[in-house]
Amino acid sequence: MSGDLLSTQRARALDQLATPGGVIVGAAVDHRDSLQAALAKRGIQLDSAGVTELKLRVTAALAPAASMVLLDPEYAAAQAIAAGVLPGSTGLAVPLEGMGYGDVATLSETILMDDWSPAQARRLGAAGAKLLLPYRVDVPEQAARQEAVVREALAGCRAAGLALILEPIVYRRAPEERAGGDRFGELVVAGARRLAELEPDILKLQHPGSADACRELDAACGRLIPWVLLGGGADADTLRGQIEDACRAGASGFIVGRTLFDAALVADARESERALRDRCRPLLDELRGLAERLATPWRDRVGAIPRPDHGWYR
Repeated sequence: MSGDLLSTQRARALDQLATPGGVIVGAAVDHRDSLQAALAKRGIQLDSAGVTELKLRVTAALAPAASMVLLDPEYAAAQAIAAGVLPGSTGLAVPLEGMGYGDVATLSETILMDDWSPAQARRLGAAGAKLLLPYRVDVPEQAARQEAVVREALAGCRAAGLALILEPIVYRRAPEERAGGDRFGELVVAGARRLAELEPDILKLQHPGSADACRELDAACGRLIPWVLLGGGADADTLRGQIEDACRAGASGFIVGRTLFDAALVADARESERALRDRCRPLLDELRGLAERLATPWRDRVGAIPRPDHGWYR
């Protein structure tokens, strides 16, 4: 174990991403290619300004109920700060990976965003950075290359004072009908165990399929690595059950995207605002209450942070 996991720098970053009680309630609004694809399926076409307007609308509605919001630097991060729709009490995290993944089953390694770095994110005011990582332990050569990307991202985040939120995704390979096939849960757990050894600050993980598997996932992350559940496009009812499974097993909360604001993806801005007010924000309020009742606060998981006079201050 490195001293970084018990540093005051890491503690401060995690505090900024969590509620006062130490639970992570995250709204992911950093979608780029995938958001355009979702809009296109509904016959909606937005230019860059339109995407920014949509993201600011979503952020304004959800951020006050979130402990942190994920926003991309291309469309929304600086704009949300400038527009005042991201409260100072809500932490900011930004993605590091570039767009345009294509077929992740043939991906050699994740490409970091051009002209963007953890240091720039920190200057913007972010407390965290997220790295999306298509990853399978049963594809060893690709897994090794992805782990090298994690080390590079983690080094940049440590130097900049950011918490790295690592999001490994078990993807589908031929001839599987769904990601991981019958081994999906096993691959989620094994991936978390292996990546926890690299010491990311937070693991953002897929639901492995059952409450029992969530307990295995909790053990795989280890004592010093808090983990949160990702949404993965689940419907609201499914997501409620998954968050309950994860938080009862030891998760420190959730970071959820499209499920929170899917109802607001309509062409008419006023209708979108009504959906955010009447459907999306109440859902986030409900999920926050669920997590605050059941989740393990990140400090309860990690334990005491040594004081500076114990030699950990940097």
